This record gives sequence, C-alpha cells and structure tokens, in this order.
Amino acid sequence: MKSAARLLLVSLVLVILQAPQASALEINTSFIGGNPPANAAGGGNLMDIVNAAARMWEAVYPDQVTITLQFGWAPLGDAGTHSLVEQGGSPIREISGIILFDNSGAVRFYLDPTPNSHDEYRRRTEEFEDLGGGMMNVARLYSGPTGDAVGTTDLLSVALHEIGHAMGMSAANQAFMGIAGQGVIRISDGLPFAGTVIPLARNNAGITSHFDVLQVPYGSVMAGIGADERRIPSDLDILANAQVSGFALAGAGPTPSRVSPRPTGRVVMSAPGVRR
Repeated sequence: MKSAARLLLVSLVLVILQAPQASALEINTSFIGGNPPANAAGGGNLMDIVNAAARMWEAVYPDQVTITLQFGWAPLGDAGTHSLVEQGGSPIREISGIILFDNSGAVRFYLDPTPNSHDEYRRRTEEFEDLGGGMMNVARLYSGPTGDAVGTTDLLSVALHEIGHAMGMSAANQAFMGIAGQGVIRISDGLPFAGTVIPLARNNAGITSHFDVLQVPYGSVMAGIGADERRIPSDLDILANAQVSGFALAGAGPTPSRVSPRPTGRVVMSAPGVRR
C-alpha cells in the first residue's frame, strides 16, 4: 500500500512540470493593478507568472472546485501576502481571495519571461523524509541560478507559495484552524502516507500557516521562499492542502531516475538543470 502511494506521489513532479491544459480544479485569476518594482529583473510579467503557478496547483487536484483570486502589486515590504475573502461549502474551502506582491523594491524579484520552464537554474534537488507515514518527497528545489535570475527572489516561487495558502493553508481558513490546533497537520486515512505528521511554525501570535523549517527539510513551498532558488510544490505541500481542503489527488508518471540515500534517513535526488 505504501509502495503504491509512494509511486503515485513522487511521480506528481511530472504532472506539475507539464501542467496539463485541462483540470477539474479551476483557479480564476484577475489582475487588479499596480506596477512592478523598478529593480525587478528578467522582463517577464506578473499575469503570466501567476497563471503558470495557478496551472501547477490545478494539475494536482481533480476536484470540481472553482477558486477566484485577484492579484496585483502593492508596497508591502514583504515578498507577498494572501488574504482570504470568502470561504464555504462542505468541506470548507476558500472561494475567493486576494494576493498582493511587493513593489516597494525591498525584494528584488526575478520575473521569469518563460515561467513554465526552469532552465535558468542549473540544479534540481528533491528531498525525501519519513514524517511518520513513510518516506515521501518533501522538497523540489531548483538552485544555481544563471543570468538575470542571479541575486533575486523568484516571483514564480512566491506566487506558488501564496496560491498554496489559498489552497487551504491559511490562518483565516476555518478548516485549517480546525485541524492545526495542536501545531501539526496529520494526514488521515484515505490519503497516501496516512500517519504523516507535518509540524507547523509558530510565532508570537501562535501557530502559523507555514511548515516549521526547523523540523522539515529545506525546500518545501509552504515553508517559505529564499533567494537564488525556485521551489515547486512537493508531495508534502500537495498532501497538506489535500488534508486541509478535502482534495483528492490526480496524476501519475515515472519515478525519479537517481536516488542517493543519506544515513540520516533523508534521501536527496539531484539532477542537473539546463542552462540557457
């Protein structure tokens, strides 16, 4: 059972990378204004990047659900924010929200003109760890930036993170707060890797809607975004939001080609990226 679940979830990386045109989950996006920061690099545009991120999340959930997200630029001082506007249904899910990206210049963004490919990064790393339900993918990370991507924060990664909050991991989401009261998300029976316990970060206000970076290996989308890297949803990110929002899982494909075990119980898979 666990072997079958592992094959299904690890293979979701190809589903995300290929981002099929048709999917049951529909994320409707609309631009509400603002100008990009003057120090942005890359030459891409926010609409293409947000839509590419939305297609990646759509690709992994087959549920007949529509979520409406407005997005734009605003002076924030932080890379991005998500605000839940409306929620409802059974199970409770976000219905609409607003995502804003910082244009103050405090964060130097990379606006990828080709957000559906990752060839600006030379290295792809996948990390695996057992969090109680079996060895599973917990990070898909691109590093070694080239060209305009050097010295920047990848806007596609930020968009994936903020849309990830709209998928369920939001402190304003009633379903999230209902299951996160003990500071963890527990993956229940009916989903792959049942028994997995995902630790959540805390701050002075209490439990947050982010993975705890001190307990989860580096690279998960819902842990946060660093400079000079690109993160795409890991199986851990996908499972967490499936648990919160009652999503099913979609897609399958071949497994990664090279896996090297570490004595800590973690597994890191690396493959060179394509440099353009």
